[in-house]
Amino acid sequence: MNVKNIVKVMNFHSLLRVDKSRKSAKKYAYLGDTVADMIDNIVNNRNIMLDFKMLKVDETKPELHIYLGSDMGFCANLNSNVNRELWAEENAYKIIVGRKIHAKQDDDKVLMTMDREDFSKDMEKVFDVVEDAFINKKYSKICLVYNHYYSASEVEFTKKQLYPMPQHLRSDNTYNEDFAYEGEIEPLLCRLILLYMKYELIVAEEVSNAAVNITRQNTTKESLKKIDEREETRAMLQLKENREKEFGKVLDNYTKLNSY
Repeated sequence: MNVKNIVKVMNFHSLLRVDKSRKSAKKYAYLGDTVADMIDNIVNNRNIMLDFKMLKVDETKPELHIYLGSDMGFCANLNSNVNRELWAEENAYKIIVGRKIHAKQDDDKVLMTMDREDFSKDMEKVFDVVEDAFINKKYSKICLVYNHYYSASEVEFTKKQLYPMPQHLRSDNTYNEDFAYEGEIEPLLCRLILLYMKYELIVAEEVSNAAVNITRQNTTKESLKKIDEREETRAMLQLKENREKEFGKVLDNYTKLNSY
């Protein structure tokens, strides 16, 4: 098969995946923001009696980091960013997603590794670890490390803290709205925080997919440009060679005529 046609197909599919991931991320980001607003309303509402001890973390405990990389080629820089952060965080416990993300051989803090495809099909394995970590207060922080897609020209390496939620738990917002809730509010708040972290993980999965595919699209676009340049150069050389052959024939004929 023609290499140029293969690269064209890769370029086209990368664009399709970017659009799909962008739409999915937008949907889950909206849901995550809605849940975050609900959490903020509960935590900062003057009319709610909340035991803030349940939200405190032990700062002496280690951190849990979730690293999202890629299984695909043509995006080495993105994976290098994630790998660099992974190797630098020696004391953090780790969940690694992506075949091209590798911990050091002597790193005994890797809890789980999985391919990106497996992660997309079954995120519950990671969700279960996050839920256990939060419920049992195993870590002082839970963070996401990935490449965030903003636009075709902007992809940013990101380390995002999922928990604690500083933008809400230390908010200056106050709510005076009065509403009733039957039962204990703390279990509801816990479920909302877990739901928020799950949505954030889904959003990160989608936007990092978009980042990978826009990078692949840009790379394949550049490759197509170079293929076109090589084909143009090859065509010019072939034309030059044909002209030289024709000129050689004319010269031979002219020499023969003059020899008679």
